[in-house]
Order: sequence, then C-alpha cells, then structure tokens
Amino acid sequence: MPEVIKVQDLEVRRGEKKRGYLSISEKPAGVHQIPLTVVNGYADGPRLLVNGGIDGSEYNGPAGVLRLQQELDPKQIKGSVILVPVVNTLAFEGRWVYTNPVDYRGLSQAFVKEIPRGGSGHPLISYHVAKAFYDSILSQSEYRLDLHGGDIIEDLLESTMYSRMGVDTKRDDAALSLCRNFGWAWIREGKPRPGQKAPADGLPMPISMGTEAGGSGRCQSDLVDRVVKGVTNVMKHLNMLQGTPDIPKKANIYRPYHIYSQRGGFFISDVKAGDMVKKDQTIGVIKNLYGDVLEKFTVPEEGIIHMVTSPAIYEGDAVFEIGTDIRQID
Repeated sequence: MPEVIKVQDLEVRRGEKKRGYLSISEKPAGVHQIPLTVVNGYADGPRLLVNGGIDGSEYNGPAGVLRLQQELDPKQIKGSVILVPVVNTLAFEGRWVYTNPVDYRGLSQAFVKEIPRGGSGHPLISYHVAKAFYDSILSQSEYRLDLHGGDIIEDLLESTMYSRMGVDTKRDDAALSLCRNFGWAWIREGKPRPGQKAPADGLPMPISMGTEAGGSGRCQSDLVDRVVKGVTNVMKHLNMLQGTPDIPKKANIYRPYHIYSQRGGFFISDVKAGDMVKKDQTIGVIKNLYGDVLEKFTVPEEGIIHMVTSPAIYEGDAVFEIGTDIRQID
C-alpha cells in the first residue's frame, strides 16, 4: 500500500483522514464535484472503496457511508478506505429513479474507456461521472462495497448481492465471501445473461459486492445501523480492523427471476418483500381505473419475494423479482 493515497488533488498520508472532492467536469453553471473522504490507515493493508448513491433515490446505503466518514479512525485501520456517500449526486438532488435527470442514462452502464463524442443532443454527464470515478477511485481499489437500497418505486428484501461470472472462480468466491461476512441472512447471486459481455467495457474492476437495504425510498436508522455494522464486519474479514465478523451461522443464497406485466394499469400486490411463495400461488393483480381486473400474477417457481414494485405499471414493466434455487451455506 502506498504511503500517500491520492484522489486527484487530494493527498492523504498514512495515519490521516481527509475530506475532499472528486471533480467531474464543467456544467453550464459551474464545476461538478462529488464529496468524499479518504482514511489512510496506520499500516499496510487492503485498499477498500465504500460507495453509495449509484442510483439517486436509494438512501440507507449512502446514510451508512455518512456515518462511516465520521466514525472510522485511521489509527485503528490497516490499509485504506475511500468513502463516497453519493456518486450520482445529480440524481440524488432530483430524487430521480435509476438514471440521471440530465442525460437519462444509468450510471452503472456508463463505464467506458473513452467518453463518446456526440452532437448537440443530451449531455454526456453520466459518462463523465463514471470515468472520473473509475480513473481516480475504482482503478486503485482492491475491494468495493457498493451500497444500494430499495428505490422509491421498490419494496426490497434486505440482502447482499454479487455476480458469479464464471470466468475466475477464486474471484467469484472472494466476492461471495464479502457478502457472507457482511452478515446478512440473504445473498442474491447474479449470473451473466447469454451473450453478456464483460462489465464496464472490459475495464478491470475491484472484487465487489452490493447491498439492498430497505425500500420505497425510506431511510431508517435501524437499517443504517445494520449497513454500518456490515461494512465493519467486512473490514474485520479483510483484517483491516481488529476482531471477528459478527455474522449468523448460516446464510441463504438465491438466484433471481422476474415477473413482467402484460398489461398496464393499477398494480396491487398480495405479498411483500421477504415473503415465501409457492408455485401457482396468486400474488397480485393489475386493474384498470374502473376496477376491472386486467391481469393476475401467479408464481411459476417457488421462492422468496425479493422485489415488489409500485402501483403505476406500464405494459412490460417488472412487477416482482423472486429468488429461487435457494441453498444454505455456512
């Protein structure tokens, strides 16, 4: 680990904690900057990134990072931690779901080696955010905790998540180990879709896990407490903090599938996130604004409800995500 951690113009020496900004690009009214904190520990160790706010209206994860910025002490840490509470600040300010209200792009899909050149259409701000975030922070991190929560339109199961890409088993297992040591009971295991290319335009990425904490745009202090505990559990697992992770004896892994609407209308769910459901169980309906039932939803395969969306449904929307193939691990 280097003696000095640098994020653009911010330099943090071993044993220091400093606040600063990640400069993104110039907007019409001025410079776009993102607040961050760097904690450079007293001794060598892993380089960890903890970020929230990739999506603008998911709050429990970012609120956990606010706490960690205040509480982490470099005199107790081996290695370094870069803390970014809200990456997608424009979406946060706009209370925006999934994308950016300036250019309507999802930040997770904006990581590219070179920012594309365009005409006079939508601005390219999401590409600028992703590239600055990658070049100055992601590229120098060994591990990443990407803290999410239920967006304004989502009721979500409290869970951790990772992607098992199937290319590097050791790397996949290390990401699963981060999830397991975060200490939550449910782990969402994603798989690459047929034909899916390497993420982020082939850019090397840290070993990563994510969280889904809470839902429906709420920020709750008890969930924030669990996020903070989960991050410190992982830091203990990585030997960055003294102690042993405080985690349950068992955890449950599941793989997700979605149920999509065939009709648009007013969606009413019979279940909530965390409910167990059986095959052929009716779990919700779509009605028109006269109250007529347009569509009923039944469960094609038993599992646990991971996500329930909001009542205003367009034709083709995802209404449920259900975790299946549940298995238990030590």
